[in-house]
Amino acid sequence: MQHKLSENIKKYRKEMNLTQSDLAEAFGITEGAVSKWESGNTVPDISLLMDLADFFDISVDTLLGYSISSKNIDDIIGKMKNLLDEGKYDEAVSVAEKALVRYPGNFKILYKCAHTYGTALRQSNAKEYCKKAIELYENSIRYLYQNTDPEINEFVIKMEIAHVKFWDDIDKALADFEALNYMGVSDVQIARILMRKGKTDEALDKYTRTMVRALIHDLDMAAGMFIALVSTGKNKAFVEASELMEWYLAIIDATSNGKISYLTKMKTVVLAFKAMSLSCSKDYEIMRQCLDEALALAKEFDKKPSNDFNGKIKFWHASEDFSSSVYDEIGCSAVDGIDNLFDEMMGKATPDAVVKKMKEAREYWDSIKHNE
Repeated sequence: MQHKLSENIKKYRKEMNLTQSDLAEAFGITEGAVSKWESGNTVPDISLLMDLADFFDISVDTLLGYSISSKNIDDIIGKMKNLLDEGKYDEAVSVAEKALVRYPGNFKILYKCAHTYGTALRQSNAKEYCKKAIELYENSIRYLYQNTDPEINEFVIKMEIAHVKFWDDIDKALADFEALNYMGVSDVQIARILMRKGKTDEALDKYTRTMVRALIHDLDMAAGMFIALVSTGKNKAFVEASELMEWYLAIIDATSNGKISYLTKMKTVVLAFKAMSLSCSKDYEIMRQCLDEALALAKEFDKKPSNDFNGKIKFWHASEDFSSSVYDEIGCSAVDGIDNLFDEMMGKATPDAVVKKMKEAREYWDSIKHNE
């Protein structure tokens, strides 16, 4: 252990481009003391060990060269999770307290203990839990270099801190969420706080913006998943792809207020996708019905095209300065858009066997489009 400590002091000093004299000056000790540490003749006392680890921005365990048992840490984290799942919040906090004493410089422990305090806070509303959760999340950022979970980063941790602050100081939470609101990711949280502050109109504006983004995001997700499903060439996947489009059609119908909007064009796309999957399943009658409806709707849209949602869908409460215009890649007109969808879906990226199954839908679409 002592050998590793001496090596590590020298290693991390050099990584910071410091001389022994520089390190000695930083801690108010003699250069000779640092030399003895690095030669292994002496070791820093416990308080200096903690200060050194903090100075090098590493844990004491890392400085000592002590390898923590990952299994033991995972067991502790699993125990905290199980207690939280069972609603035993005080017991989970007790486990967290012991873990923090044992592993004060371990990222997983800091992060999971912060989560434990944050979860217990929502049940007890104890301000001390709020303070502790924030402190632990902030400390975990210092040890983020230990993290191996790709879904956790500094942005995620700062969002967690903002969520905790919501339970104690909504003004500070609002400031945090606004600072972290990349591409509207915090709009729902901001809207909740605005409601708490009695600013209903502003909250409704945020919720409306979120709804518009969700409509577009869900279409992108559904279209991508549709393409992946039909590309498998499996009959079960064709049925699932059709059901996926029915799910999104239900969202469109529940959101439409009957006015022509970009939502109308979205519906023509979904109907065309559904027809393709039905063609693959050889359900030609309903396939034709889908394409008939898609063509009628596309022609209606093309008479007076609209690339926005403003006031043209249900639940619209956005401010007048909100522009919801969307510019896609499928074509300027809805009819051209369906043509382009068929070209793309029956292109090189789609297996030949699936292209053949879609042929019936393409031929029917061409026949009704040209007969109009």
